[in-house]
Amino acid sequence: MARASDTLIEQLKHEIFSGLLKPGDQLEEADLAKRFGVSRTPIREAIRSMVDTGLLETRPRKGAIVRVLTAKELNDLFEVAAELEGMAARLASENLTASHRKMIQCGLQQCVDAADAEDIPEYAKANLAFHAAIHHASGNEWLCDQLEQIQARINVYRLMPYEVVGRLEKSVEEHQAIADAIFGKNSKAANALMRDHMMLQGARLPSLLRAMEDF
Repeated sequence: MARASDTLIEQLKHEIFSGLLKPGDQLEEADLAKRFGVSRTPIREAIRSMVDTGLLETRPRKGAIVRVLTAKELNDLFEVAAELEGMAARLASENLTASHRKMIQCGLQQCVDAADAEDIPEYAKANLAFHAAIHHASGNEWLCDQLEQIQARINVYRLMPYEVVGRLEKSVEEHQAIADAIFGKNSKAANALMRDHMMLQGARLPSLLRAMEDF
Protein backbone atom coordinates (compact mmCIF):
# COMPACT_ATOMS: atom_id res chain seq x y z
CA MET A 1 0.00 0.00 0.00
CA ALA A 2 2.84 2.34 0.88
CA ARG A 3 4.45 1.70 -2.50
CA ALA A 4 1.23 2.48 -4.34
CA SER A 5 0.74 5.78 -2.51
CA ASP A 6 4.42 6.75 -2.93
CA THR A 7 4.21 6.08 -6.66
CA LEU A 8 1.02 8.12 -6.87
CA ILE A 9 2.67 11.01 -5.00
CA GLU A 10 5.54 11.08 -7.48
CA GLN A 11 3.15 10.99 -10.43
CA LEU A 12 1.05 13.83 -9.03
CA LYS A 13 4.17 15.85 -8.23
CA HIS A 14 5.30 15.45 -11.82
CA GLU A 15 1.95 16.70 -13.10
CA ILE A 16 2.07 19.69 -10.75
CA PHE A 17 5.66 20.62 -11.56
CA SER A 18 5.08 20.25 -15.32
CA GLY A 19 1.98 22.41 -15.22
CA LEU A 20 -0.51 19.69 -16.12
CA LEU A 21 -2.10 20.38 -12.75
CA LYS A 22 -2.38 24.06 -11.87
CA PRO A 23 -3.13 25.95 -8.63
CA GLY A 24 -6.82 25.51 -7.81
CA ASP A 25 -7.27 22.33 -9.88
CA GLN A 26 -9.49 19.84 -8.07
CA LEU A 27 -8.46 16.21 -7.52
CA GLU A 28 -11.37 13.77 -7.62
CA GLU A 29 -10.71 10.45 -5.91
CA ALA A 30 -12.83 8.52 -8.41
CA ASP A 31 -11.04 10.08 -11.38
CA LEU A 32 -7.62 9.36 -9.89
CA ALA A 33 -8.57 5.77 -9.09
CA LYS A 34 -9.66 5.20 -12.68
CA ARG A 35 -6.71 7.01 -14.24
CA PHE A 36 -4.00 5.33 -12.18
CA GLY A 37 -5.71 1.97 -11.74
CA VAL A 38 -5.60 1.93 -7.94
CA SER A 39 -8.13 1.81 -5.12
CA ARG A 40 -9.14 4.90 -3.18
CA THR A 41 -7.09 3.94 -0.13
CA PRO A 42 -3.63 4.76 -1.61
CA ILE A 43 -5.16 7.86 -3.20
CA ARG A 44 -6.33 9.10 0.20
CA GLU A 45 -2.89 8.30 1.65
CA ALA A 46 -1.18 10.25 -1.14
CA ILE A 47 -3.52 13.22 -0.80
CA ARG A 48 -3.05 13.31 2.97
CA SER A 49 0.73 13.29 2.56
CA MET A 50 0.67 16.03 -0.08
CA VAL A 51 -1.59 18.17 2.09
CA ASP A 52 0.96 17.78 4.89
CA THR A 53 3.79 18.95 2.63
CA GLY A 54 1.78 21.91 1.37
CA LEU A 55 1.35 20.87 -2.26
CA LEU A 56 -2.38 20.25 -1.84
CA GLU A 57 -5.09 21.68 0.39
CA THR A 58 -8.63 20.65 1.21
CA ARG A 59 -11.66 22.92 0.95
CA PRO A 60 -15.32 22.40 1.87
CA ARG A 61 -17.37 21.02 -1.02
CA LYS A 62 -14.26 20.88 -3.21
CA GLY A 63 -12.17 18.24 -1.52
CA ALA A 64 -8.48 18.25 -2.42
CA ILE A 65 -7.10 20.92 -4.74
CA VAL A 66 -3.64 22.00 -5.80
CA ARG A 67 -2.79 24.58 -3.16
CA VAL A 68 -3.19 28.23 -4.10
CA LEU A 69 -0.68 30.39 -2.24
CA THR A 70 -1.42 33.98 -1.36
CA ALA A 71 0.63 36.72 -3.00
CA LYS A 72 2.37 37.34 0.34
CA GLU A 73 3.24 33.67 0.82
CA LEU A 74 4.58 33.36 -2.69
CA ASN A 75 6.57 36.58 -2.50
CA ASP A 76 8.11 35.42 0.79
CA LEU A 77 9.07 32.08 -0.76
CA PHE A 78 10.61 33.72 -3.81
CA GLU A 79 12.65 36.04 -1.58
CA VAL A 80 14.12 33.03 0.23
CA ALA A 81 14.54 31.09 -3.02
CA ALA A 82 16.34 34.05 -4.62
CA GLU A 83 18.90 34.18 -1.82
CA LEU A 84 19.50 30.43 -1.82
CA GLU A 85 19.59 30.20 -5.64
CA GLY A 86 22.08 33.07 -5.68
CA MET A 87 24.22 31.24 -3.15
CA ALA A 88 24.08 28.08 -5.29
CA ALA A 89 25.20 30.01 -8.36
CA ARG A 90 28.07 31.58 -6.42
CA LEU A 91 29.25 28.24 -5.08
CA ALA A 92 28.86 26.64 -8.52
CA SER A 93 31.19 29.26 -9.99
CA GLU A 94 33.73 28.64 -7.25
CA ASN A 95 33.58 24.83 -7.43
CA LEU A 96 33.02 24.40 -11.18
CA THR A 97 34.31 21.18 -12.75
CA ALA A 98 34.18 19.99 -16.34
CA SER A 99 31.25 17.66 -15.55
CA HIS A 100 29.38 20.47 -13.80
CA ARG A 101 29.89 22.74 -16.78
CA LYS A 102 28.56 20.05 -19.11
CA MET A 103 25.43 19.55 -16.99
CA ILE A 104 24.70 23.28 -16.80
CA GLN A 105 25.29 23.69 -20.53
CA CYS A 106 22.97 20.77 -21.23
CA GLY A 107 20.20 22.33 -19.11
CA LEU A 108 20.73 25.66 -20.86
CA GLN A 109 20.49 24.07 -24.30
CA GLN A 110 17.25 22.34 -23.31
CA CYS A 111 15.88 25.78 -22.40
CA VAL A 112 16.96 27.21 -25.75
CA ASP A 113 15.37 24.35 -27.69
CA ALA A 114 12.09 24.54 -25.74
CA ALA A 115 11.93 28.33 -26.14
CA ASP A 116 12.56 28.06 -29.88
CA ALA A 117 9.68 25.58 -30.10
CA GLU A 118 7.52 27.80 -27.85
CA ASP A 119 6.81 24.67 -25.81
CA ILE A 120 5.97 25.98 -22.33
CA PRO A 121 5.61 22.60 -20.53
CA GLU A 122 8.92 21.46 -22.02
CA TYR A 123 10.53 24.76 -21.05
CA ALA A 124 9.33 24.25 -17.48
CA LYS A 125 11.17 20.92 -17.35
CA ALA A 126 14.25 22.41 -18.97
CA ASN A 127 14.22 25.27 -16.49
CA LEU A 128 14.22 22.83 -13.59
CA ALA A 129 17.08 20.88 -15.19
CA PHE A 130 19.13 24.07 -15.58
CA HIS A 131 18.62 25.12 -11.97
CA ALA A 132 19.17 21.56 -10.69
CA ALA A 133 22.51 21.42 -12.51
CA ILE A 134 23.59 24.61 -10.73
CA HIS A 135 22.41 23.25 -7.38
CA HIS A 136 24.44 20.08 -7.94
CA ALA A 137 27.48 22.09 -8.99
CA SER A 138 27.35 24.03 -5.74
CA GLY A 139 28.56 20.92 -3.92
CA ASN A 140 26.51 21.83 -0.83
CA GLU A 141 24.06 19.07 0.05
CA TRP A 142 22.34 21.07 2.80
CA LEU A 143 21.71 23.90 0.35
CA CYS A 144 20.36 21.47 -2.24
CA ASP A 145 17.99 20.01 0.35
CA GLN A 146 16.64 23.43 1.30
CA LEU A 147 16.16 24.41 -2.33
CA GLU A 148 14.34 21.14 -3.03
CA GLN A 149 11.89 21.86 -0.21
CA ILE A 150 11.21 25.40 -1.43
CA GLN A 151 10.87 24.33 -5.05
CA ALA A 152 8.24 21.79 -4.06
CA ARG A 153 6.07 24.79 -3.22
CA ILE A 154 6.99 27.28 -5.95
CA ASN A 155 7.58 25.12 -9.02
CA VAL A 156 3.88 24.97 -9.78
CA TYR A 157 3.91 28.75 -10.14
CA ARG A 158 7.03 29.01 -12.27
CA LEU A 159 5.09 28.22 -15.43
CA MET A 160 2.84 31.24 -15.04
CA PRO A 161 5.20 34.04 -16.15
CA TYR A 162 6.06 32.09 -19.31
CA GLU A 163 2.57 32.82 -20.61
CA VAL A 164 3.64 36.46 -20.96
CA VAL A 165 4.62 37.24 -24.56
CA GLY A 166 8.40 37.25 -24.92
CA ARG A 167 9.07 35.85 -21.46
CA LEU A 168 10.58 32.59 -22.71
CA GLU A 169 13.18 34.46 -24.74
CA LYS A 170 13.94 36.78 -21.84
CA SER A 171 14.29 33.83 -19.46
CA VAL A 172 16.78 32.18 -21.82
CA GLU A 173 18.80 35.42 -21.95
CA GLU A 174 18.90 35.52 -18.15
CA HIS A 175 19.94 31.87 -17.99
CA GLN A 176 22.72 32.50 -20.51
CA ALA A 177 24.04 35.43 -18.48
CA ILE A 178 24.00 33.32 -15.31
CA ALA A 179 25.80 30.44 -17.05
CA ASP A 180 28.41 32.81 -18.50
CA ALA A 181 29.12 34.22 -15.04
CA ILE A 182 29.47 30.72 -13.57
CA PHE A 183 31.69 29.53 -16.42
CA GLY A 184 33.77 32.69 -16.11
CA LYS A 185 34.29 32.03 -12.38
CA ASN A 186 32.67 35.39 -11.59
CA SER A 187 31.00 34.33 -8.37
CA LYS A 188 29.75 37.79 -7.42
CA ALA A 189 28.02 38.30 -10.77
CA ALA A 190 26.61 34.76 -10.73
CA ASN A 191 25.06 35.41 -7.34
CA ALA A 192 23.58 38.78 -8.31
CA LEU A 193 22.27 37.62 -11.69
CA MET A 194 20.57 34.58 -10.20
CA ARG A 195 19.00 36.62 -7.38
CA ASP A 196 17.67 39.17 -9.87
CA HIS A 197 16.39 36.38 -12.13
CA MET A 198 14.40 34.80 -9.30
CA MET A 199 12.99 38.06 -7.95
CA LEU A 200 12.06 39.28 -11.43
CA GLN A 201 10.09 36.10 -11.89
CA GLY A 202 8.48 36.42 -8.47
CA ALA A 203 7.50 40.05 -9.01
CA ARG A 204 5.17 39.08 -11.86
CA LEU A 205 3.23 36.57 -9.82
CA PRO A 206 1.03 38.60 -7.45
CA SER A 207 -1.02 40.04 -10.31
CA LEU A 208 -1.46 36.56 -11.76
CA LEU A 209 -2.52 35.23 -8.39
CA ARG A 210 -5.16 37.93 -8.03
CA ALA A 211 -6.72 36.60 -11.21
CA MET A 212 -7.10 33.24 -9.47
CA GLU A 213 -8.98 34.49 -6.42
CA ASP A 214 -12.15 32.69 -7.49
CA PHE A 215 -10.51 29.27 -7.01
